Amino acid sequence: MRRKDDAWTSIDRVWQIIDKVGVAMLTTRFRGGLRARPLEARSERAAGLIWFVTDVESGKEREVVAEHDVGLVFVDAADKAYLSITARAEVRRDSAKAAEIWKPTDNAWWNGPDDPNVCLLRVRPITAELWDGPASMAVTAFEFAKTWITGAEPNLGENRKVTVKMSKSGTSSRSNSEQQHSHASETYRLIWQAARARKQLTFTYSESYREACPHIVGYKQSGEAAVLAFQFGGRSTSKPLPPVGEWRCFTVDKITDVQARDGRWHSGKGHSKTQPCIQHVDVDVNVPETLAHPQPLPFGSPALRPPRRSGE
Repeated sequence: MRRKDDAWTSIDRVWQIIDKVGVAMLTTRFRGGLRARPLEARSERAAGLIWFVTDVESGKEREVVAEHDVGLVFVDAADKAYLSITARAEVRRDSAKAAEIWKPTDNAWWNGPDDPNVCLLRVRPITAELWDGPASMAVTAFEFAKTWITGAEPNLGENRKVTVKMSKSGTSSRSNSEQQHSHASETYRLIWQAARARKQLTFTYSESYREACPHIVGYKQSGEAAVLAFQFGGRSTSKPLPPVGEWRCFTVDKITDVQARDGRWHSGKGHSKTQPCIQHVDVDVNVPETLAHPQPLPFGSPALRPPRRSGE
C-alpha cells in the first residue's frame, strides 16, 4: 500500500493506469449539457500531456473549441482502480505530431496522419482523483480462502481516494537574488518573443485558461518577472472578464502551458495613470528601443527602463 503523503508515487500510479488502460471516457460540455465518449489515449508523460487523434468534423472538436475544460475517466477493472481527471484541452492541426503518435489502427478511419480530416486533442491533466482498491482478484480470493481456514477477518486493503495535483503552478523556491542573475526562464523568453512579434498568448493562470496579448514584459519591484497583458478571452478567478476584455498583470512564474499564436492584436484604452504592474521594463511594445535587445534582460540590468508615465 502506498503512503498517502507520497505525491510522486501517486503521480506514477496515475500515469501507470493511463498507459495500462489506454482508453478513456472523454467528457465535454455542449449547449444541452455534458457528453462522454471513448477515445484511445496516447500519453506523453515527460510533457505532462495526453493526446487523442480525432476528426475535424467531430462534435467533440467543436465542443472543445467552445469550452476547454474536459473530464477523463480511466477504469482498470482488474486492479479495481478508478481514475477521474480534470483537464484542459485544445484542438491542434499538427501532422508531424500526429505521425509521432500514429497507430496502425488509425488507418481504419483516416488515410494516414496527413489526412486533412485528422486533428488532435492536446489534453493537459490538472487534477486527478484516484480510487485504488485491492491489488487484484487473486488477492481477494486468497484473503477469503484464508478467512475460511483461520476465521480471521479478510485484509482486502483500503478503497481510498487520493487527489493528485498533476500541473504545478511553477512557483520557484529560489531567492530573488538567485533569480536576478539567472538566465531567463523558457516561459519568460516565450512571452518576451511573443510581445516583440505582437503575437497572442494562450496559457493557464490560477487554474484558469487565458487568452491575452502581452504589451509590457519585465520585473516587479521585488524582482519577480511579470507581464502586463490585455486579456480578451478565457476565464478569470478574481472577477468575471468583461466582454471587451481587460488589462491584467500576470506573474510569469505562475504561468503554465503557455503558447504563442498569430491573431488580432488586442489593446484597451489608455490608462489615466502609470501602470503599477512592472517597475523594470524589458519590453514595451510601444517603445521601439525596447524591441532592439537581442536577448531578454535580467533583473538588475542597467538597460531596463522605468515604466512610461501616463500620456507618454
